Amino acid sequence: MMLAFLLFVLTAAALLVWSSGGARGGSLAVPAHRSGDDDADGGAERSVGPGVFARWPRRDRAAEAMQWVTVVRRLAALLQAGRAPARVFGELSAVSTGSGPTGRWIARMCGDVHAAAQVGIPVSASLTRFASAPVPVGDRALAATARSVCAQLAACWEISERSGAPLGRTLSGVAESLESQLDAQAARDSALAGPRVTVRTLSWLPVLALGLGVLMGTDPITTLLTTWWGRLALAAGAALSIAGRWWTRALMHRAEVESAS
Repeated sequence: MMLAFLLFVLTAAALLVWSSGGARGGSLAVPAHRSGDDDADGGAERSVGPGVFARWPRRDRAAEAMQWVTVVRRLAALLQAGRAPARVFGELSAVSTGSGPTGRWIARMCGDVHAAAQVGIPVSASLTRFASAPVPVGDRALAATARSVCAQLAACWEISERSGAPLGRTLSGVAESLESQLDAQAARDSALAGPRVTVRTLSWLPVLALGLGVLMGTDPITTLLTTWWGRLALAAGAALSIAGRWWTRALMHRAEVESAS
């Protein structure tokens, strides 16, 4: 039992070291803003952050989110160049729309909207359907961004279809607004990366302390499980750990809400 516990402690320590060097630990890089088509080719999976596991490819969620800015800017450029609003998604689907799950979903969305427009379905109706449909990109924040962008595009196209208003300048404003939102989100994530790592480290300290006690020759596990005061200390420690974890999460959530407002 002691050997199994030691293996568990060593595994937990390795995971702790790995998670401390991960994307939330300050290695989330905001991609450089480029007005051209180079944004779409920014790899969605690359090695980020220092550490032993830096050679492992990790998902660059910031780059994936910025692919939406590139797509909206391309749509605006095509419309300003005189393309028909019902055909721009077809031209966009013929070129690379990015990489990773988000890029593949964007390509699927463009192809489906174009195919629907070919049979007479309004672009706004197709975009509205995508805005309310599940987004299988493997990340909740990226899925929310995808639905939000599709909803904004649907509103723009609906207004244009009803009033005949030009879309190019409107979509340029949507792209700038989306870029500002993503920049603000990246700044919040960078500011909260340190507290997140601190909370994760403090959460593992009791387990690591037990492992240290075993390595020193004592038997803290037996004491905690077989004596009444040990059980009391174990219950109190677990309750305080859970309460501390909940409290720190509430503080970070409050900080995120206040910084977003």
